[in-house]
Amino acid sequence: LRTSPRAGLIWQEAAATTLKALYGRAHRAPNMYESRYTDGLALVANPALAGERIDTFEIVADQRVGRELGLRASIYEWTMHDQITLGTDPASGLSQYRSGGTVRARGIELSADRTWASGARLRGSVSRQHVDDATGVRLPNSPHWLAKLAATAPLPFAGLRLGWELRCESSRRTLAGAELGGHAVSNLNLVTDALGEGIELSLGVHNLFDRRY
Repeated sequence: LRTSPRAGLIWQEAAATTLKALYGRAHRAPNMYESRYTDGLALVANPALAGERIDTFEIVADQRVGRELGLRASIYEWTMHDQITLGTDPASGLSQYRSGGTVRARGIELSADRTWASGARLRGSVSRQHVDDATGVRLPNSPHWLAKLAATAPLPFAGLRLGWELRCESSRRTLAGAELGGHAVSNLNLVTDALGEGIELSLGVHNLFDRRY
């Protein structure tokens, strides 16, 4: 029997201030490849493989400043139990998907969202996180700092809308144990929906400054 409870407590402290406490649980059953596939050479099936479970908890504070600016702060923690990882079958010595240990992520995020009467919009967020396994070791490919800035604005012709995005990550550890430096990637998008009803055309340039990371 699997249960996936959800609970939320919302307090409207003032007309422009909202506080939330949110809890949830979700499950993921192993897919057919993870539990049933075998080739007898490199990978052996594991029909008894159990699923994963994740518990999430978050406290959120939303603040409106006038009609155009929204601010948000959140503190979160999620814990994944029985993570499915590629291990070794003790009987055959071949690779096998097995139920692993626990992974825990904790962090804080601050964000802002500003809109203008012209239709322009500016959004930004920054978060600090720690993602560790059951022994307290930092997981690979889990940067401590994440940041995003996005701006969109309508152009005065052809129903065009211009969008720009900047995504930043701090350094992270690889599977081999090396440390990769932080990076920032910028994307540019041009969108129009004025060509006809139900038709949207977009042009995007990703990694605008050809950043290697």
